[in-house]
Amino acid sequence: MLPRCPVFLLALPLLAPLVPAQVAGAPFTFEDLVRLERLVAVDLSPDGKHLCVQRAVPDPDRNTLTSALWLVETQSGAARPLTFPPPEKGWRDSDCRFAPDGHRLAFLSDRDGTPQLYLLDLRGGEAQQLTRLPGGAADPVWTPDGRAVLVRASVHPDCPPYPEGEACERRRTEQRQSSPLQARVIDRLLYRHWDRWLDDRRQHVLQVPVDPPGRPVDRTPGDRDAPAVARSGPRPYALSPDGRELAVVEHRDRDLATSTNTDIFLWPIGADPRRATAHNLTQDNRASDASPRYSPNGRYLAYLAQKRPGFEADRWVLWLYDRSSRTRRPLTEALDAHVSEPVWAPDSQRLYFTTSLKGRGRIYVVDVDGGPPEEVATAEAHDLAVRPGLLVYRGSSLSRPDEVYRLPLDRNGRAAGPPVRVTTVTAPLDRFSLGQVTELWTQTADGLPLHSWLVLPPQRPPDRRAPAVVLIHGGPQGAWEDAWHLRWNAQAYAGAGYVVLLPNVRGSEGFGQLFIDQVSGSWGGLPYEDLLRAVDQLRAHPAVDPRRIGALGASYGGYLVNWLATHSDRFAALVSHNGVWDLRSMHGETEELWFPRWEFGGDPWSSDQYDRWSPSRFAARLRTPMLVIASEKDYRVPMGQGMQLFTALQLQRVPSRMIIFPDEGHWVQKPGNARFWYASVLDWLHRYLGGARVDRRLLQLQGSHVR
Repeated sequence: MLPRCPVFLLALPLLAPLVPAQVAGAPFTFEDLVRLERLVAVDLSPDGKHLCVQRAVPDPDRNTLTSALWLVETQSGAARPLTFPPPEKGWRDSDCRFAPDGHRLAFLSDRDGTPQLYLLDLRGGEAQQLTRLPGGAADPVWTPDGRAVLVRASVHPDCPPYPEGEACERRRTEQRQSSPLQARVIDRLLYRHWDRWLDDRRQHVLQVPVDPPGRPVDRTPGDRDAPAVARSGPRPYALSPDGRELAVVEHRDRDLATSTNTDIFLWPIGADPRRATAHNLTQDNRASDASPRYSPNGRYLAYLAQKRPGFEADRWVLWLYDRSSRTRRPLTEALDAHVSEPVWAPDSQRLYFTTSLKGRGRIYVVDVDGGPPEEVATAEAHDLAVRPGLLVYRGSSLSRPDEVYRLPLDRNGRAAGPPVRVTTVTAPLDRFSLGQVTELWTQTADGLPLHSWLVLPPQRPPDRRAPAVVLIHGGPQGAWEDAWHLRWNAQAYAGAGYVVLLPNVRGSEGFGQLFIDQVSGSWGGLPYEDLLRAVDQLRAHPAVDPRRIGALGASYGGYLVNWLATHSDRFAALVSHNGVWDLRSMHGETEELWFPRWEFGGDPWSSDQYDRWSPSRFAARLRTPMLVIASEKDYRVPMGQGMQLFTALQLQRVPSRMIIFPDEGHWVQKPGNARFWYASVLDWLHRYLGGARVDRRLLQLQGSHVR
């Protein structure tokens, strides 16, 4: 899957109707967006009375994002800061986890250069650094007895396992950093991923003693990644309630770049780690298995699984493994939707999870004894946590960035009332006038329902038609949902005077697996036809000037923009961000090769679909002014794709500009870079569509500009 832009602040359509209250105020701009404080993550205390919230403050002038941890009362919302990273340093305190006793927090901080594990006693005192791992730490998980924390870390497999290998690890790291010779020697695929190069180090799970502090112990030793580098998912390991078994997502196939076969491996805890042997729980499934979650009573292990090997967008189904009878069964087979983020109820009798249906996120619950899953709330939720009578989650909408909400539950685990907002991190947004949000429905050419979101400019004169922009999501197996987005923020475009259309064309999640499947082998076919249908609906809208419509997209969305540029004359301006241009060269440059193999039925030398669906074959048709954006650290859609496109545009004298970010990957994440990105995109749209003018000072560069 070509990924969607990361959604740090995601959907929460709690309030009906979908139209936000129209308060007199200035339109919301991209400058307001990049400066708005963000609620990034949340953890709930064992007794449910407190939250640990990660709040991030962007500084576009310094191009930094500083995050601190806050303690929030679940009922009242009263908050106080726990950590105080200096804004000028750009430090990030993150991934806070309450200890089982509720009095201590484990968290990560990069104040020493790399993320390391820290411990904070909530009853008083300074944070204590627990690790000094050369490659840093990630994904902290407490042991049930509260005496240690598990973390993911990089190790050299030719060093002895921790703790004996600690000195060897430091020596190898120092040698690598100080060597005058820097070269990459590669003997197999996968050799780079997302935005980083891989090397001879492996990911392992280390157990870090806390009470008393001590040296880390490697719990998954060996010359393999445990957890897996790719497709391991969030929180890719879990510890049984008795602390005697560790479930880890691993990928032990030889061809990591062409296989999606991740499995759940069970590692014994307590034995000598150097002699420990892991058991493959899901060996019979050649597709992906992920997200292991032990029930609180220890009887069950829940996990997610797909059926079709090689297809990363296959439906995720929730499975239940009974550890006593050693039997397993699916719990959501009848639900035609992807399951994600499963979490157990305290009584081990039900599981909650998130999914997407018809352009909205949902929270569902399913009982372990059987019965169909039931909807609990309409919310694009993340960081779910459940306590007796209480469900807490993080979510947002197209008109509200992430906040924390609590939902009361009855004795059967169903909603006992509406969600209540706990935090007010994004309260400054209330002073702005936001655009009205509605939904549009039409039909595809073959009669399927076709859904779009529509956002109107907040202060449009009723007798004047406005320019419009069509935002095309990535994936292609992705979706536009009622969700706040940092890159494709509909309110920022609406605040600049544009009607904003967000269509869910073929391949979009939440409309059934068949709707998802139909994009494969038809990249420029069915989705393109769906998009034109949605655009026809947009052109007929009384608020829209049909002569001034632009299209923007990233990744697969950028591909569709490139396809539009060579197949349609309906648009006055285009923006392609990290978009696929030439499928043959893309196959040889990208890293997760299972993706193009599935999408195009093989490799370029065995399938004609690479030529059939490459926009580059139709380069002679380029006519529409286009802004091309690429990133040097994007290894999913490498920079060469944008360079080839820009060359074709320039040689044919099509008005065009290319922007390259040397320090970004598939997404533009640094606040200063994001501000320049938005300024450049909206300046391009202003030139050809006539939306709001951009302050020229925001377009000034310290770097190079080839004129």
